Amino acid sequence: MPPEIVPSYCPFCGDELDEKFEEGRDRLYCGSCDRFIWRNAEPVAAVVVEKEGKVLLVKRGIEPAKGEWSLPAGFLELEETPDEAAVRELEEETGLSADKEDLELVDIMNIERFPNQRLLATVYTVEAEKVSGKVSPGSDAEDAGFWRPKEVEAQGEKLREQFKEAISRILG
Repeated sequence: MPPEIVPSYCPFCGDELDEKFEEGRDRLYCGSCDRFIWRNAEPVAAVVVEKEGKVLLVKRGIEPAKGEWSLPAGFLELEETPDEAAVRELEEETGLSADKEDLELVDIMNIERFPNQRLLATVYTVEAEKVSGKVSPGSDAEDAGFWRPKEVEAQGEKLREQFKEAISRILG
C-alpha cells in the first residue's frame, strides 16, 4: 500500500504547510496565504450490471490494485455528472454501452482509497437487457466478464473491498 497522501506544501504559493485547529479539528493551513488547504473526497462513479445472479466485473490492469476484480468505475472528468461518468467508464472498461437515463442510483459511498485519501463513489445499477455491445476489456483492464462474487475469491482471485457492499445490495 502506498504511503499516506498528505500534502506538505501549499498548492498556491509552495510554502510549507502547518496545521491549525478549525471547526473542531486540525486542518492543513498555509500561513503565507492565510488559507486552509481543504482535503476533500474525490468523486468517482461506478456501475453494477447484473445478469442471472452474476455481476459485470473488470480485472484491473493498472495500479492501484492491479490484478484485482472491481466494478467498472473511475474518476469524474471536470465537466461530467456522475451518471455521465458511469456510462463512460462502463464503455471504456468493458465495451458495453448504456444510456444514462437507464441508470438507477444504488448508493453514494465515502470509501478509503489509500490512507488519508477518500473517494466519494456514486454507484448505479443498469439492467443487463438495457446495455449493448460485447464485453471486452478496455486498455486499462486485463479482463472483463460476469461473475458471481463468491466465485472470484473461490478461484483465488481478489475482489476489491470498496464495492462489495454495493454488489451485495444488488444481488440481495
